Amino acid sequence: MCGIIGYCGNGKTIEILKNGLKRLEYRGYDSAGISFFENGVLKTIKKAGSVDNLFLSIKNVKSHIGIGHTRWATHGKPTDENSHPHLSFDGKVAVVHNGIIENYLSIKKNFLSNVHFKSETDTEVISNLIEFFCLKGYGKLESLQKSVKLMKGSFAIAVVFADDDSRIYFAKNLSPLLIGIGKTENFLSSDILGFANKTKKYVLLDDYDYGYISKQNVSIFDKFDAPKVPNIQTMQGEIANASKNGYAHFMLKEINEVKTAVKNTALQYANDISPIEKLADINKKGRFFLIACGTSFHSCLVGEKYFQKNGTDATALLASEFIYSAPPIDKNCICIFVSQSGETADTLSAVKIAKQFGATTIGITNVKTSQLTRICDYFLPICSGPEIAVASTKAYNSQVALLNILANFVKYGNACLKKNIGQITTIADKIDIENFDEQIKPLVKEVLTASNIFVCGKDFDYVASLESALKLKEISYLNAQGIASGEFKHGTIALVDDKTLIFAFLTQPKIASKTLNIVKQTKARGAKIVAITSIDENFGDFDFVVHLPKASEDLIPIIAVTPMQLLAYRVAVTLGHNPDKPRNLAKSVTVE
Repeated sequence: MCGIIGYCGNGKTIEILKNGLKRLEYRGYDSAGISFFENGVLKTIKKAGSVDNLFLSIKNVKSHIGIGHTRWATHGKPTDENSHPHLSFDGKVAVVHNGIIENYLSIKKNFLSNVHFKSETDTEVISNLIEFFCLKGYGKLESLQKSVKLMKGSFAIAVVFADDDSRIYFAKNLSPLLIGIGKTENFLSSDILGFANKTKKYVLLDDYDYGYISKQNVSIFDKFDAPKVPNIQTMQGEIANASKNGYAHFMLKEINEVKTAVKNTALQYANDISPIEKLADINKKGRFFLIACGTSFHSCLVGEKYFQKNGTDATALLASEFIYSAPPIDKNCICIFVSQSGETADTLSAVKIAKQFGATTIGITNVKTSQLTRICDYFLPICSGPEIAVASTKAYNSQVALLNILANFVKYGNACLKKNIGQITTIADKIDIENFDEQIKPLVKEVLTASNIFVCGKDFDYVASLESALKLKEISYLNAQGIASGEFKHGTIALVDDKTLIFAFLTQPKIASKTLNIVKQTKARGAKIVAITSIDENFGDFDFVVHLPKASEDLIPIIAVTPMQLLAYRVAVTLGHNPDKPRNLAKSVTVE
């Protein structure tokens, strides 16, 4: 959540800041602001609302340096006053910040008791604390360093000083921050997307790194205050295609890319230098934990079943619960952490706990420059391409595909890879978004007129139900519930009436009859039933049927939720919601 962009150079600074912030909109935000120098004078403009709204008031400005920010409210409402950048009491220090300063109240009390604060945020403490040390006679870099050492929590910060229009200062802990390297220009961003293809060279910062950039220089110091030589890396290909390519929304574009995302993910594990080969020596007899949040947790639930059906001891856990009630783990355990962004705070905290107990850690993410890839012992990438819409679609399908490959690799080794990957690419080729769209369009009206919406199934189908219900909640704001079909009779059936709509996943022939028995009981009580199935059977008793391609029970989870992803999109658009940026949600949840 939140986005940072900084620029020093001879380019069109305001345009670069705007384009960078637009690229970071997907992370979720409710206000935006920039600080920049014009004719040597530091100016700050910030507003609640959109990036476009902010830049309406900024025209014909010539500047060579500036910082920008998109804020997702944590401390204080989304108002102009609470927006970033935040200035020190005398206006000499401007700061943008991602993360949370956990001890900001004690800093206020112990160092800044005489300062009048203008906002409700924790961030305003940072600018004033830096200025506090400047007034004590310390230099700018040392004032930043002393402030960082006092702050507890997560932070990525960019700082400019009113009397220095040549440098942007920075510091990082737990929240992501990268430096972009140009020929006579340099950048800061919380996400490589923020560089907007202006450079392919970048430096990943470590926790407690701090320093500054100018248009020609980069200076980095580590947590021991020792200078570091920047480890410059080069991104292969385009940084990201953040264009909708003619689609109305990024979410629709990304649903249409599910087939390609799944195939690209699977095929990268088919070559001779497959990333999975590094896991050949892991303790495959140990206990596996699959740990994640939100949609990624649902992919872990599928992965849990893949491992268990192969006879491997595996448990899926919510990262936010793992942190505070970690099960007994030791050096024989293998902990798999799944995150679309690779920056999810709860998941990163869980990694650190697992490492404290000596467990082997494996990270699965779509972002190769993320924190998750750097702190885990092993990294297995998915290849979905950039996912801009807040609600994850193609990344989920790709995660499920990779967990299928991993579970089989743990059980059977290399011998299974070629066949397994071939099967996954075959099922991906069967995805027909146009056909799904025609099947779900009549269901939009049914969803909008229902008072209760339930999605149900057993085993793999239960997980598909959870993820499908989540998609409806995320972007349509309707209270859909995912439920194991057998649980209806243990209380939930009391809610069923003639205004209830039930989606039933039926993809596993051996247990489909059990779900059928339950949903027929709900139909007898007036509910409308939608079957989502890959089984050849007469579903005449149901009101609607959505047909999935034929596939084996273990592969159908890779694509089963796609019609429901599409339905959630259609419902949201019909209601007038922006499916790319649902309210109150952020793509990258970098605070607990």
